[in-house]
Amino acid sequence: MAKQHPVHALRANLEAARLKAVETLAATNVPYSPDALHQLASLQAALTAVSEVIATQAPTVGWGSSEGLE
Repeated sequence: MAKQHPVHALRANLEAARLKAVETLAATNVPYSPDALHQLASLQAALTAVSEVIATQAPTVGWGSSEGLE
């Protein structure tokens, strides 16, 4: 399998971090801390930005699929 493009790897890493942050919040039985919510919001903003760049720039710079070529 071909190596994943760094931009697609960044999106995958952000998705994993966001999932971990959501799971951490879900396991909390006390009110959510502002820091935890800020971290989740920052991850979401970064993920949205990267996803938008992939959607708009991938065709013009040749990033192609996140799956890569075999």
